[in-house]
Amino acid sequence: MAVKLPLADELAAVFARATELLLTEETVSRALELITAAAEAAVPGAAGAGVTLIDADGRKHTASASNSLVQAADARQYDLGQGPCLLAWASGEPVLVHDARSDGRWPEWADAAAGLGLRSSVSTPLIAGESALGAVKLYARQEDSFNHATVRLLELFAAQATIFLVNARHGLDEDTAMQDLLMESRRSKRSLRDVSAELVSSTRPAR
Repeated sequence: MAVKLPLADELAAVFARATELLLTEETVSRALELITAAAEAAVPGAAGAGVTLIDADGRKHTASASNSLVQAADARQYDLGQGPCLLAWASGEPVLVHDARSDGRWPEWADAAAGLGLRSSVSTPLIAGESALGAVKLYARQEDSFNHATVRLLELFAAQATIFLVNARHGLDEDTAMQDLLMESRRSKRSLRDVSAELVSSTRPAR
């Protein structure tokens, strides 16, 4: 059964908890772990969540995974050079898989996913300006576990992850990055998502 978008107050509670923890952490790695855990917890039926980062040379690695199943599913994509997470990164668009067995876009990866007991997934790119840094993804054991509401939800977590990665590239530590983000959110009376999106877009190089 497809999940429904959590109520606004429920989603706010997830971010509030993550924010409190993020303010005490010192590394991007830990920030991504917290965001990954929150994303999995926010979506009933998810078998795992993770973040894939891809560098300028195309090297791929799973920067955060909620369990070994996610690591295995990601590794199959990297080895085969195909899969929903890689397409999300390459296209810059979310990728929704209702049933890997009948999807047809990545037959080899679909077989590998089935072998791991996975049937559906959703992946959202990490976009910074005109660059894609990687993707956030959720996997599930049942078909049709995710829908477009899940995509919108995952985009919120992708924006949160991207803001820390962008600030890390700019040499800011996580305390400073999050404090700046929260202060701007309160000052402008806008959501963290909107402030994050604006800051990310501001990294687009001048033409």
